[in-house]
Amino acid sequence: MEWIEAVGYFGAVLSSTTFVPQVYQAWKTKSVGDLSIWMIIILLGNVSTWLFYGIYLGLRPMIVANSIILALALCMLWFKISFSKAPKP
Repeated sequence: MEWIEAVGYFGAVLSSTTFVPQVYQAWKTKSVGDLSIWMIIILLGNVSTWLFYGIYLGLRPMIVANSIILALALCMLWFKISFSKAPKP
């Protein structure tokens, strides 16, 4: 592995982990009221576009990062839909 690919994977790890605390907090508290559905939808479009671009060009670090972020964004969307419908105690 060349050093620039290692830099790419390091960036992929950093990019991917930015969403982990938000997803964990939402899961733990079952609270997503402050999350904007539009932000999540835009994020899904953004990440899907970058993932397609990375796949097309065969850029593995970009594919890894955006696959993870896409999975986390889908979790946030699922939480937003399911937790918003949950009855309040």
